[in-house]
Amino acid sequence: MCIAAPAHVIEIDREDNLLIADFGGARQHAKIDLLPEVEVGDYVLIHAGYAIEKLSEEAAKESLEAWEELLESLEEEDREMEKARQEFYDSIN
Repeated sequence: MCIAAPAHVIEIDREDNLLIADFGGARQHAKIDLLPEVEVGDYVLIHAGYAIEKLSEEAAKESLEAWEELLESLEEEDREMEKARQEFYDSIN
């Protein structure tokens, strides 16, 4: 399963039909065949190397906030698992 997350368009190359987008500091290239009207500054969903949907700034920000909450939750879960693992190893040694 692939999950698309909002990316901010920072550059467009109309000659090669590509965009460069920023997703949390990572740059990603995507074809714009499905969104020829996309502009620098837009937010898009990228899937399988293609920009597939243009998002409003409000929708993109809401989605990015939800991603941040999810990632924070997963990081906390990882910390708890590591703590439990360490406690287990400490108890058997």
